[in-house]
Amino acid sequence: MNKFGGKTVQVGKKTLYSRKRRVYIFATFLTVSIFVLLHSYPWAIYFGFCSGYTVLVFGLRRIELSNKSTGKGGSFTSGVLLTHATFLAIVVGWVWMGLALRPYLPYILTTEDSSHPFFGLGFLGVVGLLLLELIEQRMLRAKDDSAMSIANGNATDMNKEAFK
Repeated sequence: MNKFGGKTVQVGKKTLYSRKRRVYIFATFLTVSIFVLLHSYPWAIYFGFCSGYTVLVFGLRRIELSNKSTGKGGSFTSGVLLTHATFLAIVVGWVWMGLALRPYLPYILTTEDSSHPFFGLGFLGVVGLLLLELIEQRMLRAKDDSAMSIANGNATDMNKEAFK
C-alpha cells in the first residue's frame, strides 16, 4: 500500500515503453487521419493537431497514474480541464504561427521535394508540441500532488489556515 491508500503497481520498463509507444502511435494516426479526411476545410489541421495532442496528453497521464497506484486519483477536475484548454489554445497558436511563418523561413525548412528530404517545418512543429506536452504533464503532476497533499492533511500551515 502506498501513502494514498492504493496498491503500488510494479510495471517493467519494457511494458511501460510499449504502452507509451501505443499512445504516441495512436495520437499520430488520429492527427493524420483527421487531417486527411477533412483536408478540404481550413480548420482541419487545427482540429487534427488538437485531437492528437489531447490523446497524447491524457493517454500518457493515464499511464503515469496507473503506474503510481490503483487507488482513486487522477480524476478530471476543473483545474485539469482548464489547464488543458489553455495548452490547446497554445497548440492552435503554434500551428498558426508555423503556417504564417512558412513564407519567411529558409528553403530547407519548407521544402517537400525528394532532393531535400528534410521536412524541417514539420519537425520543428512536432518538437514544439512534444515540449509543450512535457510542460503540461509537469503542470498536471504538480496539480495532482498539491491536491493529494491537501486531501491527506499534509498541507503547509498557510494552506491549513486557508481551509478552516
